[in-house]
Amino acid sequence: MVSKAKAVRGSAQSIDYIMSDKEMGDALILDSNGLAGENGNEMLSEMRFVQQSNTNCHNNCVSIVLSPSDEKKFTTEELKELTQDHLKNLGLDKNQYLATVHESTGQQHIHIFANRIDSNGKALNDSNIHLKAHESAEKLAKDRGLKTAKEVTQGKEISTKPTRDRIFKAYEESKNASKTFPEFQKEMNKRGIDVIESRNNKGELQGLKFTDKKSLETFKASDIKKGVGIPDLAKSGVSFAPSAKLTPPLAINVAGIAKDIAVKVANLIYKQSKGMGY
Repeated sequence: MVSKAKAVRGSAQSIDYIMSDKEMGDALILDSNGLAGENGNEMLSEMRFVQQSNTNCHNNCVSIVLSPSDEKKFTTEELKELTQDHLKNLGLDKNQYLATVHESTGQQHIHIFANRIDSNGKALNDSNIHLKAHESAEKLAKDRGLKTAKEVTQGKEISTKPTRDRIFKAYEESKNASKTFPEFQKEMNKRGIDVIESRNNKGELQGLKFTDKKSLETFKASDIKKGVGIPDLAKSGVSFAPSAKLTPPLAINVAGIAKDIAVKVANLIYKQSKGMGY
């Protein structure tokens, strides 16, 4: 079970987002407190009314995501109980909040949008709120005999180790057999691994991912083994230089010749107009 939390300014769109489960339509509302509105605008107005009692707090809302492990299908009541206990651990259970569940991604997860300001005008201390959310999720999981985030990660590492080992073997062999990055990609492809490039907005290569064609699993280079990636390839002599762009010499020559002819013709006309023709 994992959770993320962040203090935000909040918007009507943020509330509308958690009320919609994409192609599945309206999200299931698990629980709410102190809100009677039916949409983002109405609920945000209710929160803003309370927030008038504390104008010093700018990020006066809290956005939370709670994702139980996928080891079981949780009932609506179980999800509601998780939500209430999580909010209690974070000190938000008495504040205004809306909690919904999304399932369109294939895994149940809870969205919570809460007012950081309580009815007395006091703002929740958001210092390390992301860590508090993580600790709360760990406690919720342990109390219910469910997998913690650490246990889920460890389980994933164990189950994917054969695939990651296979990719690393292909990586080492391909690296040693290549002088350029395109050659490296071809060598990896021959060994059943697709190399996926990650580029920034400028089109610059920033990172690599590898997809194993056999298992269809995809991993970031850093998840394969420490040190795997672009710097290591470059250090091993694999060139990332772009292909040279050849300037068409014919186009340059034609342009130059046309310019020379134009100048000569202009000079000839000028001389003839002065009575200096040939």
